[in-house]
Amino acid sequence: MPQKNITKEIKVVTDQHIVKGQKQHGFPMRKWKISLMGINANGEEEPLPYVEYVEYMLHQTFEQPLRKVTEYPFVLQEKGWGEFDMKIMLHFADKSTSPFVLDHDLNFQMTHYEVAHTLTFKPDLKSSFLKLLNQPVETISDRRDHMSSHHSGMDAKTNKRGRDDVLKTKSKRIKDDRSSDDDSSVDAEDDWNDEIDIHVLAEKFQLLQADDLVDLVKLVKANQTSDMYVKEDGEAGEFHIDLRTLGTDLLHQLWQFCAKRLD
Repeated sequence: MPQKNITKEIKVVTDQHIVKGQKQHGFPMRKWKISLMGINANGEEEPLPYVEYVEYMLHQTFEQPLRKVTEYPFVLQEKGWGEFDMKIMLHFADKSTSPFVLDHDLNFQMTHYEVAHTLTFKPDLKSSFLKLLNQPVETISDRRDHMSSHHSGMDAKTNKRGRDDVLKTKSKRIKDDRSSDDDSSVDAEDDWNDEIDIHVLAEKFQLLQADDLVDLVKLVKANQTSDMYVKEDGEAGEFHIDLRTLGTDLLHQLWQFCAKRLD
């Protein structure tokens, strides 16, 4: 009986936000970050022990457009003003296994988005590589639970990531953008977290009543500045907000607004 191919699920995770006060070619500069994670049969994040390193092939206008990353979760951080298509090449621990190339659309429609991919391997692989593909691995949530229970002495709970940009279902793409002319890359230790937990704030938006949402929109518009991403589509009845661009003061106001309305 012929052996079946082996499949592994992975996802490409993209986070991005506007850099306040910086523009190029009339567009706001953005910091963006890409990472890769495995997905097990339960949909949980897990490491990729069978991937040795990853190469990101950026737009040719970047300095050193070919970037090699060797440590999981293979994070690449950069800064730019335009959307573009890139290729992500996965190199495996078994050198005789051909690299796998992913096509990735870097876009600024959402501050956080994830794209799943399926890797398919033929069964006639080296036994050592088969072990890497089939070995049970500690999931990311297992690791977080262990760390949480270790530090707090309490039962750990897995935190599920919500969308940053509720109220925003889609936004107009800038089709002719290109990548940044800026030579500097984003520091690896760049802080992607806000004082206000925008994921929790986004979840609070979901709980508001229709009248509350109308008042929330008024609050945002009353405090809107030119470097915030706030867009109203009257015909579609949509209001688009990028929470990462609103600034600490307005985020605090929105947090207090939700606390009062949901009390």
